[in-house]
Amino acid sequence: MVRSKVSSKEQQNRGVDFKKIKRKIGRKLPPPKNATNTEIKSKAIVLPEQSVASEKAGLSVSKKGFNIKRASSENISPQPKNSKSGALIGVRDLFLKYSAELKLHKYAVMEKLRERISDNDKVVRETSYQLLKSVVFPSCKEDNQGPFISMMMAYIFNAMTHLAVDVRLMAFKFF
Repeated sequence: MVRSKVSSKEQQNRGVDFKKIKRKIGRKLPPPKNATNTEIKSKAIVLPEQSVASEKAGLSVSKKGFNIKRASSENISPQPKNSKSGALIGVRDLFLKYSAELKLHKYAVMEKLRERISDNDKVVRETSYQLLKSVVFPSCKEDNQGPFISMMMAYIFNAMTHLAVDVRLMAFKFF
């Protein structure tokens, strides 16, 4: 099969859409038309909202330097038992010192503490029970108790059907 030669007129009719640019050897290529400038002119990147100092500024802080956000996050995370009970003690100290914090974060604290009712560690269960009994429940007396009771009852009934006898006995202390 022999290709027929295309005349120069037909080549001109095809168009110039895909015209190849001939580059000279050794010359630098010009940057593409859609190139993005990625040069950084500053020597450091400052993120003020992630600073540890600004996180604690304006918040009430316990003796160990915990604010309510940090203490409750340590309370819920699966950590060793000493860390959980220490976080609960930190939350108790924080609420005894700053009672206004409890009024602001009451629902969040109840959500964290209700999960400790059926904890496997006896010290953590006792500490959370004492925190609820001595600090959280007395502050809830003046407010609407309906949401608090419904939040707690599911976890208390769950603890009553737990396999460990100690957890079941602890659940009956709430009544």
